[in-house]
Amino acid sequence: MENCNHSPNQPGKVPYDPGWNDPPKFSYNTQQATPNRPRNFLNKRVAFPLSGGGAVSTAQSPMSSPAIPSALPSTPPVKLPPRTEPQETVDIDSEHALCEVKDILLSLLDNSSELGQKATDIKRRIVVMEDMWINEKLNKSVQFQMRELAYALKNEEPQKADEIHRALMVDHVSAVGTWMPGVKQLIHHYIARNELLAIDKESSLN
Repeated sequence: MENCNHSPNQPGKVPYDPGWNDPPKFSYNTQQATPNRPRNFLNKRVAFPLSGGGAVSTAQSPMSSPAIPSALPSTPPVKLPPRTEPQETVDIDSEHALCEVKDILLSLLDNSSELGQKATDIKRRIVVMEDMWINEKLNKSVQFQMRELAYALKNEEPQKADEIHRALMVDHVSAVGTWMPGVKQLIHHYIARNELLAIDKESSLN
């Protein structure tokens, strides 16, 4: 009766001696206590990390930055005001100055037979200048500079006369634009004449 207190279902104990050919008994409780291990999937593809970050950083889209203009807009050039002399600062006898300018230009034109038919056009433009001068369409500054131009030609300084002509065309083109081309032809004629005279003089010295 002593064996009646023995519990045959007590885990981990065998109630009888197994035979040599009996299969081994496994403890299912021990197997169930062992946590399940995740299976290794050898065929799973892993993203190759790029330089400076892993697969997670490569999946993120870069933040869009504002476009940088290829070239900065160029600064518009500063427009200088025309070089004008205040009329009240010019003291000139208008009628006498017109006579001086007209006489000098026509005298130089008469001594320039090389101009040929161009002389007729130059005389016509001088008449236009005289008409505008008399009708007070040329201010004191233009009258003064034309007097300086005429005397520069008379004193054989055609380069100085050309500089005055250019200044008048820049500062007072609306007043002198119709007749100044004739004066320009006369100036360039005397510039060319002086250059030829200088060449002849140099060749004679050699």
